[in-house]
Amino acid sequence: MTFLQTLKTAVLIGVAVVLGGCAHPQLVDMGETAQEVETYLGEPNAKTEMPDGTQRWTYSMQPFGQQVWWLFFDDSGRLIEREQGLQRKYFGVPQIGKWTEADVWAFWGKCAEKYNFPLVNEHAWMYRFLDKGGFYMAVWPQFDEGGVLRSMDVTIDPWILQDGDTFD
Repeated sequence: MTFLQTLKTAVLIGVAVVLGGCAHPQLVDMGETAQEVETYLGEPNAKTEMPDGTQRWTYSMQPFGQQVWWLFFDDSGRLIEREQGLQRKYFGVPQIGKWTEADVWAFWGKCAEKYNFPLVNEHAWMYRFLDKGGFYMAVWPQFDEGGVLRSMDVTIDPWILQDGDTFD
């Protein structure tokens, strides 16, 4: 084998090992038990009892991913639905002035980055998402010093603006 062939083989094996070790909510089969899902994916960021009797588990792919996955289990503990929850259609769900940090955490889980604004005694969590058309964006729930949601803003993902290329 030549050096180039050896290098190609090593890279292919490395990629297979990395991809083989990746657990992702999209790879979980409907009907699996909560125990099977937790064994495969690990502990979710949050477990929330829903009004219809189902339980929603939140798995954030932040900071480097741009998704938050909700897995819904019926009362027998079987997976019945899966949805990507970090979409614009859900940005109106968090209630300004009512929701707290705990509510946002249960909804979207771990954020990509936290920011503090000491001059106004507020802080924000940044969630990165991929918008329609493939645009890299961020949604920002902003909280007061008591942890109550004060605003929700959408901007271009600031991490994309810091990517180091010279084309910006």
